[in-house]
Amino acid sequence: MKSDAVIVGGGISGLSLAFYCAKAGMKTTLLEKNTRLGGSFHSHQYQENQAGFWTELGAHTCYSSYQNLLGIAEDCGIFNTIIPREKVPFTLLKNNEIKSIVSGINFLEAAISIPNLFSLKKDGLSVREYYSKIIGKKNYENTVRHFFNAVPSQPTDDFPAEMMFKSRPKRKDVLKDYTFKGGLQSVAQAIAKQKNIEIISEQEAESVTLNGGQYTVTTKSGESHTAEKLGLAVPSAESSRLLQSIDGAMSAHLGKLLAAQVDSVAVVLKKSDVPIKPVAAIISPSDIFFSMVSRDTVADATYRGFTFHFQTGLSDAKKMKRITEVLGVDESKILYKFSTGNIVPSLRIGHKEWLDKMDSMLKGKRLLLTGNYFGGMAIEDCVSRSRSEFERMKMM
Repeated sequence: MKSDAVIVGGGISGLSLAFYCAKAGMKTTLLEKNTRLGGSFHSHQYQENQAGFWTELGAHTCYSSYQNLLGIAEDCGIFNTIIPREKVPFTLLKNNEIKSIVSGINFLEAAISIPNLFSLKKDGLSVREYYSKIIGKKNYENTVRHFFNAVPSQPTDDFPAEMMFKSRPKRKDVLKDYTFKGGLQSVAQAIAKQKNIEIISEQEAESVTLNGGQYTVTTKSGESHTAEKLGLAVPSAESSRLLQSIDGAMSAHLGKLLAAQVDSVAVVLKKSDVPIKPVAAIISPSDIFFSMVSRDTVADATYRGFTFHFQTGLSDAKKMKRITEVLGVDESKILYKFSTGNIVPSLRIGHKEWLDKMDSMLKGKRLLLTGNYFGGMAIEDCVSRSRSEFERMKMM
């Protein structure tokens, strides 16, 4: 099958790249190995007696600084489905008691350290090095680091400080933080409906070849898709594998990156059966889960939903035991549960130099690489990378 562009990967990175290509009038084919689109935009819908109730198993929140994402939402006609998040707290779990964040902060240490914020630069420093000096070493070790770990569901001590959180211009006409009426996956579904985009699901890429300026992606089912432009929006290890036969140097460079597996379990219960007060999230230092993120941010009259992001290698029984302990419920009260896994990058000092070399290797090629392992792991980082790769292609 011939298209103007073939994109492998149907997460928000691949979908946003497909959106930009299709908007420019390019016939775009997107291949997704799963039946579901969206990647970390995973708003699992619970049917039967829970029409319209969903829980997020990946990304949870959008912000007014996500201007590229907002532009896509406007163009796809779903800007009016933006809804506010309830003002419920982020909390700490200590000794099986839910406490406020401030309860874990030594304010004297924070007051002594906070002036460093005005002089200390993030460049070249790890998250641990930078924030230990900003908030105080004990505050960082005892409390703050666990909130940072919750963001990518893995230890972040060695992440580059400049890539952990970014300051971006904000749109004043949009809520500071928000989601969408149907959850974040509704964004993926809206993009998939756009003109010039053909979505082919349950098609996992097996190999990539380059002949006469044409890229051909062959799937494991034996289908072939050919185009002048190829977009790879899959984890770095998968991009490395696919490129091995056509660009060994680029494949090797991608292979230098590290990644982590995140195991997520969502549970749904009747509102009347859950004793804990509404929360946005629970962070439990040195626990078997990095965070529990609640659906309480979009309140429902009947149900509550909770997603636990666990360390890998745990049995289902051990996960469920911890879930019931944290929520203070008997397992029989859980109406539905759903599990999934995601791969997230493990960024390290020197990533900027890695990225500079990667971009230099891409110059002049009709190969577009996007994903959450370039400028950062935030939603907007993924969409911005897709847009910049599209803009690069337009210049050729």
